[in-house]
Amino acid sequence: MNHATGSTMHYLGFGLRLRREYLQPVLAEQPAVDWFEVITENYLDDDSALAGLERLREHYPLVLHGISLAIGSPWPLDLDYLHRVRDLIDRVDPAWVSDHLCWSGADDTQGNLLPLPYSRDMLEHLLPRIGQVQEILGRPLLLENVPMERLDREPEIPEPDFIAEVAERTGSLILLDIANLHSTAVSRGLDTADYLARLPEERVQQIHLAGAVVLCQPEIDHGDVAADPVWELYTRALETFGPVSTMIERVDTIPPLEEMVEELSIARCAVRRLLSRD
Repeated sequence: MNHATGSTMHYLGFGLRLRREYLQPVLAEQPAVDWFEVITENYLDDDSALAGLERLREHYPLVLHGISLAIGSPWPLDLDYLHRVRDLIDRVDPAWVSDHLCWSGADDTQGNLLPLPYSRDMLEHLLPRIGQVQEILGRPLLLENVPMERLDREPEIPEPDFIAEVAERTGSLILLDIANLHSTAVSRGLDTADYLARLPEERVQQIHLAGAVVLCQPEIDHGDVAADPVWELYTRALETFGPVSTMIERVDTIPPLEEMVEELSIARCAVRRLLSRD
């Protein structure tokens, strides 16, 4: 098994998901975005789109985010897919590459990113597969937590301990999705402070944040900022891990680019206030 070495990579600041509709406006206007996250599968078979991505790479750091790895599935890894991802990595030189810690990919018949059974058997199934992926891609893989609904019984291994052991034994990194964690915590009654404390700080590389949910204005105090549960969880994560590269996303809609850039500036401002307070 290939054990990737090291810990988190450099801090990128605040980024946005690159929708296809955004590419040409971004190239023309070069808005104040620190970096962009790209859905890997959108650029594996489209040379014209890839040419635009290579142009974008001249101005912004990029990261790749996959949706079809299905790292926990029982069937063999798709080596053709992985080699195509490696070719894309070689062309756009992303800062890092991520996918989901789940059973199935989003393009499977279920259409969902299904959570894993957090068991010792699943852990031992995952470790060599993650090692193989990292060997082919030539770099550590970030793995994202997915929502888990209420269970009839508790997993054999608590979720944060499972994620931590995966990261520490494979050298992989963690992509912490705040909305997914909030959903899991509400469904299962988890203590989010305890959950965050169990994750290895040196391996939390990126955060997904579902929108900037506060206004960064002088008259709004920190109590108001913390009133939204997702924002409160995000700020708790920053207090636990320090600054973490954060991507602002919208899952169900594609708002205008200008609106997303404004949300990013709101989040950046609010986080600056949070981290600068005594």
